[in-house]
Amino acid sequence: MGLMSSVESCNLFRRGGFANEELPSEFETTAKQIEDKCHASPLTIVVVAGIIKSKRTIKDWKNVVKDIKSPVSNDLDEQCSRVLGLSYNHSISDLKACLLYFGILRRCFD
Repeated sequence: MGLMSSVESCNLFRRGGFANEELPSEFETTAKQIEDKCHASPLTIVVVAGIIKSKRTIKDWKNVVKDIKSPVSNDLDEQCSRVLGLSYNHSISDLKACLLYFGILRRCFD
């Protein structure tokens, strides 16, 4: 899948992060920063929207903005790894443990 237009990116981000809720006005600037840092990448937008869904303070949102890394290459594997790392880093500790167990189990069955 290719990159999205600015309008498509905005709609996807807001649909994923807020579903049927209205975005509070004080979050507009930070939401725009997040949308810009996602560089119209659907995977990045969906992952970041999922992260911010549970974060309801502007401080938490700004921390997510700081953690979004710009793609440094066109290597899709590297870009996916960065996005999934962002998701992992913002996960609760129980979920992190679960993901690590899956990684161990996969190695056992290779």
